[in-house]
Amino acid sequence: MPNPARRVRDPWWILAVIVIAGAVLGSVFADAVGQFTYLAPLSHSISIGIDPPMRIDLRVLTLTVGFTVRLNLAIVLGIIVAMYVFRML
Repeated sequence: MPNPARRVRDPWWILAVIVIAGAVLGSVFADAVGQFTYLAPLSHSISIGIDPPMRIDLRVLTLTVGFTVRLNLAIVLGIIVAMYVFRML
């Protein structure tokens, strides 16, 4: 007999959606407060990835592969808040 006090684990895709939403909201927040001098450190970001994208031309098919991850303090805080909200669900 299952223990009724045990919480059923949420699917992983819900966590992924919540974390992406937290990152997007953190990015919007960083863009909004970046103009204020005392909150400017929240909007300083670093970009990690492939720039320019790698292009492979096979005459019949052309593949373009590239990605960039932008991180700043507000995005990281948004992800942390999103994970806290996920634990509250």
